[in-house]
Amino acid sequence: MSMKLKFVAAGDLEDGRIQVFGIELNGQLVSRWKTSKDPNAGWTDWGQFQTPAGGVNSICAGVLSDGRLQLFATDTHGNTFSCWKTTTDPNASWTAWSAF
Repeated sequence: MSMKLKFVAAGDLEDGRIQVFGIELNGQLVSRWKTSKDPNAGWTDWGQFQTPAGGVNSICAGVLSDGRLQLFATDTHGNTFSCWKTTTDPNASWTAWSAF
């Protein structure tokens, strides 16, 4: 599916796969990731990702010292939020967004 995005960011999952995050034109977040660690692996379809209320303007990803991925987002009012993987399992859930 082709998707129009106004911004993208990427980060490395704990098992070495890449996960990409995009901001749709309406400020909602979407995400997709490599289906395996093979560098030639395909990608999952774009899917909705939890989004702070009101949408976001920018997002970036970082890796915590234990390998978990952490996201930072700025909303339309300039507020910064963060969420992160709950465990080092690359398939783990994400925390809720919290003010940063």
